[in-house]
Amino acid sequence: MRVLFTPRFSAGSRFAIWKGRRVGPVIGAIMIVALALSATALSGRDRSLFFRTPDYHFIQELDEHSSVDWTGGYVFARSRVRLPRIVYDSSHPDFGGPGTATSISDARATARNRATELASLRLMNSVTSLRLDSRFTLIEKMRADAGLRESLGSLASRFITKSRNTGEGYVSVELAMPFLGRDGLYGMLGRSKYGTQRPPEVSAVDVTDRISGLVVDLREYPEFRPSLEPRIFTDRGRLIFGPEMAGRTCLRLGLVAYYASAEQARRDRRVGGQPYYTYAAGVMGAGRSDIYLDAEDAERILGHRSGRMALSRCSIVFVLKQSAESAQL
Repeated sequence: MRVLFTPRFSAGSRFAIWKGRRVGPVIGAIMIVALALSATALSGRDRSLFFRTPDYHFIQELDEHSSVDWTGGYVFARSRVRLPRIVYDSSHPDFGGPGTATSISDARATARNRATELASLRLMNSVTSLRLDSRFTLIEKMRADAGLRESLGSLASRFITKSRNTGEGYVSVELAMPFLGRDGLYGMLGRSKYGTQRPPEVSAVDVTDRISGLVVDLREYPEFRPSLEPRIFTDRGRLIFGPEMAGRTCLRLGLVAYYASAEQARRDRRVGGQPYYTYAAGVMGAGRSDIYLDAEDAERILGHRSGRMALSRCSIVFVLKQSAESAQL
């Protein structure tokens, strides 16, 4: 898969992750859509202006029809369908037949329905193919977890119409699934496992500076793959951060934010005014979605209450490198 890099929506966007805090209220109605949905169940309002992606966002192209904005927190899928042939003459033998329409408005409505059904199917496939963590994709986890299957049963009803356009002889539709917010993907994941542990403490160290957040530079590791629930370990394999240590507020924020710009990462409000900037010591896990830190960094973070609180609040940002190798993830 080709991966491009570009983070976060502009500060003025209501759909933006507002400097890492949360996705704001969805502008306009979010219409219910079934997996075998009809196009009329989705709002036709063009919301493309609210999905701007600055060049510091991390965008992963899944295929020619689907992509993930890991910084903004959306999965997108699009489709384009040609209008059916229009037969105006009621005496014509094909009038009202399969694959035809009796007016331009009828033709556009039919094409819109088909385009939305196709985009919905593509978006469903794209969402379930996301990497949950270093062990499972979402679909792999669903096969093994009946509770998650039930929770994600209403997934298609959360889809948002990003844009809908009518051109010369075709209709195009692009749908989106948010990660964050009341109707976001994180809110549908297994809530029971979140916050079941506290970040571990270490022996007192000579640390006086408060840590408001953590920025981890991963640009030396293009093999790293973003996931919904990454974990952080020490260089000895001790878990110091993951969904188990994430507070419930992380369902609004996501576990980490992903950036392609160190400068923008430091500006993310989720890491506060005194973030601790460090470099990953390595990448681990079968899916290459977990990282580990060296002992000095782990002690610095865990040896002060503010560092442990930053982990519990998911005040964490990963900085990823834009490269040809990472584009093939």
